Amino acid sequence: MPILSYRCKECGKEFAKILLNPNRPPRSCPVCGAAEPEELGPAFSQDMISLERMMCSSCDSCGDSSCGVAPAS
Repeated sequence: MPILSYRCKECGKEFAKILLNPNRPPRSCPVCGAAEPEELGPAFSQDMISLERMMCSSCDSCGDSSCGVAPAS
């Protein structure tokens, strides 16, 4: 099961997705719902904080208590 990084072509949000079936990539952005996000490649090339931020659906390093990532200083 690969973990791949994607970027939304509409809102620019980056996110990671575990693919149970590599032939079925995500159809839409989890933030704005736009179709066909751009594949960036394997998520493991990112550092762990970047991965946590990509998995957060609320924002980019907002520090919101729901995302568990401290804001960037």
